[in-house]
Amino acid sequence: MLLAIDVGNTHTVMGLYANGRWHAWRVHTNPARTEDEHYVLLRSLMEAEGLHGTITGVAISSVVPALEPVLRQLAHRWLKCEPLFVSVEMDLGITVAYDPPTAVGADRLANAVAGVARFGKPLIVVDFGTATTLDAVSREGVYVGGAILPGVELMLEALAGRTARLPRIALDEEPQAIGQSTPASLRSGVVLGSVGAIEYLIGLFKQSLGTDTRVVATGGLAPSFAKRCPSIEAVEPWLTLDGLRILWERAKG
Repeated sequence: MLLAIDVGNTHTVMGLYANGRWHAWRVHTNPARTEDEHYVLLRSLMEAEGLHGTITGVAISSVVPALEPVLRQLAHRWLKCEPLFVSVEMDLGITVAYDPPTAVGADRLANAVAGVARFGKPLIVVDFGTATTLDAVSREGVYVGGAILPGVELMLEALAGRTARLPRIALDEEPQAIGQSTPASLRSGVVLGSVGAIEYLIGLFKQSLGTDTRVVATGGLAPSFAKRCPSIEAVEPWLTLDGLRILWERAKG
């Protein structure tokens, strides 16, 4: 089995690829968690789903540098594997035209790799994480860059934390364009405002990439936003994990 770990600023997704499908779990990212605690957590999740096979490979994308040595120790000590960390220096199957190339997040690279494998080129990937990112791959197979804007939950936390009278709200209610209460107004501005920004950016991207550009979404809030963004054609919840799997398989030949 392959263990794929996608470390984000807020959440970490751990996935086991077995028998052609993912068994995946989303947990809080905790830089203080040790390699032993990571192993106990992983084994508990595996036992809960009745998974008892041997892990034979580990692939990792991380935007939290403090956790990288911990995850390396997890792989070495407990899983007896040499982990693969995604970086721009490896064989990605696409060219990276970014300044500098090393500044592209490992998760964004994995998304681009998996997105091209699944949907072809040209391509836009929208990832709804702590930040909402849009990444573009040209018809020639070049990662040409993207856009980064605050994620929905980050915006809500900032508004509640930096203002005296705006409350923290949940996102489980359908937003209305004209909010008739403060929570409703927040939902309108944050949710529908994000939809407007994403749709506008996709339109601008397509002016450069071509009108036939495919658009795929991933990340925890992708299902909720995809139904509001007509430009998004598909939702792939484990796109990053698929990218890690593809890169691990390529590296291992």
